[in-house]
Amino acid sequence: PICDHRAKARREEKAMSNTQGQRVEKMLEELKKWQTIENHAIDQTTKIGQQTKNEFVKIIMEVIRHDSEMHHRVQQTIIDSLTKADIPLSYEDLVEVWDEIEKHDATERRVLAIAKDLHETAWSPIHKALLSYLVTDEEKHDRIIEQLGEIKKDLSRRTQ
Repeated sequence: PICDHRAKARREEKAMSNTQGQRVEKMLEELKKWQTIENHAIDQTTKIGQQTKNEFVKIIMEVIRHDSEMHHRVQQTIIDSLTKADIPLSYEDLVEVWDEIEKHDATERRVLAIAKDLHETAWSPIHKALLSYLVTDEEKHDRIIEQLGEIKKDLSRRTQ
């Protein structure tokens, strides 16, 4: 009977809704835990940076602190998108800045080549460590821009 199908559909929809709600709650819980840990890392790296007189240790602590601060911001963006409003992004949003993103990506690739060359020629373990960090960070930027490109392709397919 038709009524049985409608009741079954409502039960399935409610179960899916509950599952989605549970997933959101779990995500929020984990993100908030993570933020607490990042805040602790920020405090720790600040303290270590203040305690040491060594410039190498100071810069490493500053790098880690800055990354933890950015992680916290990104986590908050995710939390806000789950609790307040989703983050809208359209194909047009990306298209309007895509030429500049591509120019920036070309710049990043030039910088990455320089960093890799310098890393290869460096002899000091401290220089190698710092250059390795820079190479890794530039590669991360490249991956993020690649992800934007994939999102742009996906949005393009959806608008057709």
